[in-house]
Amino acid sequence: MSLSFPNTVQIQTSNKCNADCVFCPYSHTEAKKDFQIMDWKLYKKIIDECSENKVQNILPFLFNEPLLNKELVKYINYAKEKNPASVIKIFTNGSLLTNKLSKELLDSKIDQVIFSFNGSTKEEYESSMKNLDFEKTKKRISEFIKLRGEKNKPKIAIHMLKVGFSESSFSNIRNYWNSLGVAVHIFKYENRAGNVADYDITSPSNIKKVPCKRLLTQIYILVNGDVILCCADWKSEVVLGNLKKQTISEVWNGEKRLEYEKAHLEGRYDELKLCDVCNFNEVVTD
Repeated sequence: MSLSFPNTVQIQTSNKCNADCVFCPYSHTEAKKDFQIMDWKLYKKIIDECSENKVQNILPFLFNEPLLNKELVKYINYAKEKNPASVIKIFTNGSLLTNKLSKELLDSKIDQVIFSFNGSTKEEYESSMKNLDFEKTKKRISEFIKLRGEKNKPKIAIHMLKVGFSESSFSNIRNYWNSLGVAVHIFKYENRAGNVADYDITSPSNIKKVPCKRLLTQIYILVNGDVILCCADWKSEVVLGNLKKQTISEVWNGEKRLEYEKAHLEGRYDELKLCDVCNFNEVVTD
């Protein structure tokens, strides 16, 4: 069933990252651009429209390290004030957390903070999350968790990808973060619609594609207001509209996005740019 408005809105409040992860196309795309922060007037327009449509989730980050936006707390708080029933969350590598910033974030209206942390040793971590320091980042995230203490908010979790680590490594990672009372979620390492350099994982024969929940439920907004197909569209190859000129509703219900939705529901993935090579929506058949 088609949604008349997305239930999840992801917004690139700023466009830079301080890491160069092997599983991320950042260095070939966003890294080549000048640093930008989303215009406050545009951001307010987006958030205000969300409040009129009972959005379930608002994520003020996309293709970036959100903590590089020095006004991030302002963006978070406005989103929550206008959308008190929505879940406001960010994904971050956590390397920029100082004691001051940690307190500001914990005092904000953020609902969830998800840390991307790949590797149980210095060698594993720094080979996959390049430009970051294993011990420093691990310590900063750990201190953030401890600083939150027994509070219920924000919820905290560790996310990592299956990027070739051993089972013992995954076990070590779980044991460490679980000991601090934080869940660890391990996800498929995807090709991000063919945009990951040197991706060499072959899909098994017993898979099929299903209609993509990203396309059917979420909208992705760049710092300049462009709405792109999804979070795998690192090169802005499928731009659905621009929110400086249009509303979310107009773009979401526009002809271009609806053509993609119809093709997905009919299983015509091979006819679609990016979706033809993307492996996010593959599922095992037996």
